[in-house]
Amino acid sequence: MARLSCGIEVTCIVLFALNITFLAFGFCLVGFGTYIKVSKKFDIALSEHISTAIIGGEAIETAGVILIIVGVFTVLLSAFGCLGALLKNRIFLYLYGIILSILILLELAAFIIMMSSRVRIRDSYHSGLWRVFTNAYGNNRPDLIAAVEELEREFKCCGVYGFSDYFQVLQKIPSSCYLDQSFTQPIFGKGCADAFIDWMWDEVPILSGIVAAILIIEIFGVITSFAMAAAVSHYSYGRLDGKKFHETAV
Repeated sequence: MARLSCGIEVTCIVLFALNITFLAFGFCLVGFGTYIKVSKKFDIALSEHISTAIIGGEAIETAGVILIIVGVFTVLLSAFGCLGALLKNRIFLYLYGIILSILILLELAAFIIMMSSRVRIRDSYHSGLWRVFTNAYGNNRPDLIAAVEELEREFKCCGVYGFSDYFQVLQKIPSSCYLDQSFTQPIFGKGCADAFIDWMWDEVPILSGIVAAILIIEIFGVITSFAMAAAVSHYSYGRLDGKKFHETAV
């Protein structure tokens, strides 16, 4: 193919650079999804009991898996976009733009659903964490007890609903419920279910900003890919018409 116009070449470079950014973002999603699955903060939710009806834990487990899947998909889509930009293939570019448009709609729908489900998420996590809590102390599970205490230390909370939860399982309040871990300072007043959910929702403004930035970049990617595809098509048809005119003149 002969050299394209300067505008198309610049668009190609911009699209390629944009997809390199998407590629890095995809790897970040995979990393964060993996972090959710292995972080100590999520040990409670990721215990073996998520296979039961503990939807709170299942939601977090699913979130990690979804992030990994979305990350892998983003990496593949970015590679596809890079290929389209390098080859200047209008079919690749149009397909990339269409797939990215669908992805934008899915991301918006997922974010809206999450924001409108706060009460349901809170209630389901309360009941799910309570099942884990009673199983940990009721069946004397050292692994789960350690996870509960780690959660209490991380989020400065006590029990599921509060410190009185320990009286229901006939257990003394552990040192992890105290500020200095030595039974001398006041007990953490907030239950871990509320503390965990509040922590999640405290991150919503940051999450909203990240989502907005991602959507802006993706929308720009859609516009750029369609513009470049149209430019390549116009250039190709122009070359074809010029060739036919030359052959007719000859």
